[in-house]
Amino acid sequence: MLQTVIAVGTPQSFRTTLARALEVEPEDVGWVQSVTAVEEVLVESHDPVDVLVLSPEVKDPDALGLAEFVGRTAPMTAIVAVREKSWNGLLPAAMRAGIRDVVDMTQGSEELRDAVERAITWVSNLRQARGSGNGQQRNRGTVISVFSSKGGAGKTFLTTNIATAVSELSGRDTAVVDLDVDMGDVFSYYGLEPVKQVSDLIALGEGADAATIFEMATQVSDHLFAFGGVADPAMESPGGEAVGKYLRVLRNHFAFVVVDASADYTDLALATFDLSDVICLVTGLDVVGVKHLSKALETLISIGLPRDRFRIILNRADSKVGLDAADVERVMKVQVDTMIPSSRLVPMSLNKGRPVYLEEPSSDVSNSSRKRANRFIAMQGGDLHADATGELVATNGKRRGLFRRR
Repeated sequence: MLQTVIAVGTPQSFRTTLARALEVEPEDVGWVQSVTAVEEVLVESHDPVDVLVLSPEVKDPDALGLAEFVGRTAPMTAIVAVREKSWNGLLPAAMRAGIRDVVDMTQGSEELRDAVERAITWVSNLRQARGSGNGQQRNRGTVISVFSSKGGAGKTFLTTNIATAVSELSGRDTAVVDLDVDMGDVFSYYGLEPVKQVSDLIALGEGADAATIFEMATQVSDHLFAFGGVADPAMESPGGEAVGKYLRVLRNHFAFVVVDASADYTDLALATFDLSDVICLVTGLDVVGVKHLSKALETLISIGLPRDRFRIILNRADSKVGLDAADVERVMKVQVDTMIPSSRLVPMSLNKGRPVYLEEPSSDVSNSSRKRANRFIAMQGGDLHADATGELVATNGKRRGLFRRR
């Protein structure tokens, strides 16, 4: 049985459990850490996926949401859900959503093997009737997320200034997204307050058209559009699968999507990281901040995110506090990617409701943000790349002007 079978969900040992049931080696079974991650596989892959097997850790709403997504984007992929107890009233809903089988693991591995084999047979027959393939890959924007589990590290400051710099330097439409739904502050950095509801924003993921998306946005500069809802500490955090759809819709309409991620390891945050091309981990030069950084990197790598997706950013990097960037690199065994200096311009810009990058474009803080933004712009290829100093250089070797717009 060499068909493409992917185990979905934590723990990673579920892959071994599935392989044992199918009587194959673990390497013969794929694995991704979440529903959002496997949706990304289906969107990006040129090769069809036969069967997705959901671990018991995949939550019921995420499983049903994935089934709906597969029905629209990869209808020739089958889903088998594994549960450690019966689904009771949810079983009819699972079948209506398109889940081919629900397996009770307490009944032994033979039932799982039979369910996967039935799914493979169904897929094979369907592809013979319709022809194989999941459709053409669409152009999409670059998703950049910014995260710190420690308050006060400068996460939102960095998000807003990077987003502003990227939009100004590239001249392309950029989304800045506040996903810190409990008490987000992205809009404050632009002197505004959000008026949309989080639920209405998340609903954009159900296939909203361009007009609806821009209607739900707040334009904060020429090419920058902010998305954020009214903060409500009592609200239930949106599910990971729904957040994944929301971000995927935004990246289909914006060249760059810069996300202020929530400050903890919720499904919302993990879905954001699954879709991110780059994850910026932010810390200051203090022992507690570095400890949070170390834990974040360890946790996110342990759930399957690739190490090369991370960028380490030191905020207030010139503070004289007995630690420096070299200490962080030595302890963490990582390279610090960007250093943002201390400056009274940061609180002043927040009070004015205008990002430092716009208010003081020649400042050291803005220069650091510009170099980081240039590297993000260069990731999209084309006729520009970032040189060793972080400046954008055309393939003909000519530097692009600092304030030139495209």
